[in-house]
Amino acid sequence: MRTLRRLYQSSFLKGVVAVAGGTALAQVAGVLFLPLLTRLYSPEAMGLWGLFVSFLGVASVASTLRYDVAIVAAQSEKEALAILRGSLVLALVTSSVSALALEFIRKQSLWVYESLPWWLPLALFVALLGTSGGMVLRSYAIRKGAFGLVGRFVLAQGLARNLSQAVFFAFGSAGLLLGETLGRFWGLLNLWRIVPRIPMKWWDKEVLLKYKHFPVVHLPSSILDTVALAAPVPVFVALYGVEVGGKLAIAMRLIGLPVTLLGASVADVFYGRVATLVREAPRNVMRELLLFVFGLAPLGLSLGLIFWFLGRNEFIVTDLLGKNWGDVGYFLSALAPWYAFLLIVSPVSRLIFLSRLAYLKLVYDALSVIVMLSPLAIAMSDPVDTVRLVSLLKSCQLVIYLFFVFYVAANLASLEKAREVGERTWRKK
Repeated sequence: MRTLRRLYQSSFLKGVVAVAGGTALAQVAGVLFLPLLTRLYSPEAMGLWGLFVSFLGVASVASTLRYDVAIVAAQSEKEALAILRGSLVLALVTSSVSALALEFIRKQSLWVYESLPWWLPLALFVALLGTSGGMVLRSYAIRKGAFGLVGRFVLAQGLARNLSQAVFFAFGSAGLLLGETLGRFWGLLNLWRIVPRIPMKWWDKEVLLKYKHFPVVHLPSSILDTVALAAPVPVFVALYGVEVGGKLAIAMRLIGLPVTLLGASVADVFYGRVATLVREAPRNVMRELLLFVFGLAPLGLSLGLIFWFLGRNEFIVTDLLGKNWGDVGYFLSALAPWYAFLLIVSPVSRLIFLSRLAYLKLVYDALSVIVMLSPLAIAMSDPVDTVRLVSLLKSCQLVIYLFFVFYVAANLASLEKAREVGERTWRKK
């Protein structure tokens, strides 16, 4: 109880609340729009949207080569601004490459992407520019402690995507994709206004090379992690068809609203706070981590129980989404354990970005990809049973990963202690 009281009274929580205010409203908007969207669009259209978002999610991780994460960790304001500008330049190049890659995949009819329309690579290029800009500017806002601004940005994005998808329903499945693309630009201008207008070059090679461990180590890890999160829909489309993939996409979208939005908001504050501690007082990282986990554990477990109950009640799901979406409830129930642990563990995983042990995360991410692709080898006749198996494996993996995060925090504290001992020994000499 004392630990929780300290958490609730801390400035850390105030930052979380500032970000989560906009996040909560964005969640409400998502829940309110979802019954409308499931009545405007078919499961097949949702399946195509899921494929697009899956590809976009993987491509967005590589769009800045993870230099957006380095903005928060930069040792000086000048370096942070140099990394910000360099990240935007990189995003322009990588977005073009990703669009060409999608067009190649589409023309070659590889896997299930031949069903995407001809104009989608162009939409991907535009969506990636908006996504990358948001990632970069959001990181700078976190560095400056502008958590309220970040919360408003999350709200603007959530409202814009859902509203655009509802407005463009007359275009069929293209309406979902266009809404997803245009919605990623809302709120960027407000974030851009806090960036100082200082005359400096857009490409500072020296600074980017100084932080080269972010693209060298963190980029491969992040790509694997994103591939693992984005894989379920394409895998289930390949195994069970577009309709099943669309229902799984809706289930993941519904249960993912509180996890991705609340988890990302809390993670922003945690990363900003811990980055400062790593620079100034590494011994306090473990305390912050414990406070954070104790605060998130009740939320994650409650979330899992709520969605498990909803998934078991088919009438609630059909009343919410429509009569064609009853199977979504079974997917929600199966996904509940995985997403409960994801809400607890995912935000603290950003601590790895500040550690010299980040390369070990590659092992974890590689295992995640194997787990998510495992249905291709051991798929069951019932897709819900396959989801249950994947959810169980991911839950176990997340628990193991949480222990690894605690090990990283302990390692940071031991390094500071060793440094202090070395300094005392040097003074005595």
